[in-house]
Amino acid sequence: MRYLIIGNSAAGIFAAETIRGLDPVGKITMISKEDCIPYSRCLTSYYLGKEIPEEGMHIRSKDFYNETGIDFIGGTVERVDPDYKYVVLDSGKKVDYDKLLIATGASPFSPPLEGSDMEGVFQLRTSADAKAIAEFAPKVKTAVVMGAGLVGLKGAHGLHELGIKVIVVGSAPYLMRYSTDPESSEILIRLLEKEGYRILLNTKAERILGERNSEGKMSVSGVVLNTGEHIPCQMVLKAIGVRPNVRLVEDSGVFVNKGIVVDDEMETYVKDIYAAGDVAEADDFLNGGKSVSALWPTATEQGIIAGCNMAGLKRKYQGSMALNSAVISGVGLISAGIMNLPPGEGIVLKASEPKNNFYRKFVIRDGRLIGMIMVGKIEGAGILSALIRKRAKVDINYLNYLLTNPIKYQGFYPVGKGGM
Repeated sequence: MRYLIIGNSAAGIFAAETIRGLDPVGKITMISKEDCIPYSRCLTSYYLGKEIPEEGMHIRSKDFYNETGIDFIGGTVERVDPDYKYVVLDSGKKVDYDKLLIATGASPFSPPLEGSDMEGVFQLRTSADAKAIAEFAPKVKTAVVMGAGLVGLKGAHGLHELGIKVIVVGSAPYLMRYSTDPESSEILIRLLEKEGYRILLNTKAERILGERNSEGKMSVSGVVLNTGEHIPCQMVLKAIGVRPNVRLVEDSGVFVNKGIVVDDEMETYVKDIYAAGDVAEADDFLNGGKSVSALWPTATEQGIIAGCNMAGLKRKYQGSMALNSAVISGVGLISAGIMNLPPGEGIVLKASEPKNNFYRKFVIRDGRLIGMIMVGKIEGAGILSALIRKRAKVDINYLNYLLTNPIKYQGFYPVGKGGM
């Protein structure tokens, strides 16, 4: 069996290891434009901030490919031909397959913005990006981070660790809008501002200003906001969003919506072609339908499921669920499931002590816990996320108790009739 995997991040690596465990003799080929030791993109901001060395980003050793029996090819896949079962690289080389996994991830995306082509404008997605930012950083006193999501805040943290003054500009009404709510966001903003960050929400950058440097190149000198404010700066970090890398399957018959659409075995609508990770549009556990979930844990799980099915061991993907964790100024944040419901839908329980950096929110629908946010005392968050996954009908009175008391595993939880 010839297995071909495009992409060497979380989904691709976990799929390859799963396949090798199930098929010791099959031929596994991996193609990636990043010809390097597999690493975690989640850790690039810590590398940027000099909190970990380069090897601290690695998720496998330099001998991974040899030890796993993987033929690695550096390059970019330009086209997939499902009829004759081969892919074409940018070099013109063709690689055949029997089973194909597309794990190409996603790339940063932001709307067109005047001045984006100047020196000093960066994105933080890869280790190469982190190295380029670190090399430019000595020239920077102030940086504007466009985007108040998790990626933007992590990038801001890396720059802050280098002694750079950071202004975060976000168009949403609160920080990390897919992981928080207004109350938890307020706690995070206060913590960040205490450390010297400036946070501007409900705000957008309208254009990037520049001036010629000593080398004659146009370099960033400032940002103009839609409020009319002009912020002098020497760097702009764009962290507004990402889009799945789906160009390689254009005109291939592989169905693409927002991402490459897959079934519960991670197979596309074209036989023997699978997709996993940030590029895949898979079943949504809580909302139904399908969605793209650009999260590391999701990518690893999808990679394992895809690897099992590619190697002949049938496994079903139960669906993606939002699960985010972060440490902001030393205070932990964990959220899972659906954090915000339309007004009048479901039940929301809250406990808040902003001065103590403490906040908990439980979201209940049809008697089941479907979402939670924890700031501060986050111990036991894994228990709550497991209850969400099990669709358990947990007693609301007991959830009320857990709002302000330690969450500990006790072997059982009171559940209502019909709980699983």
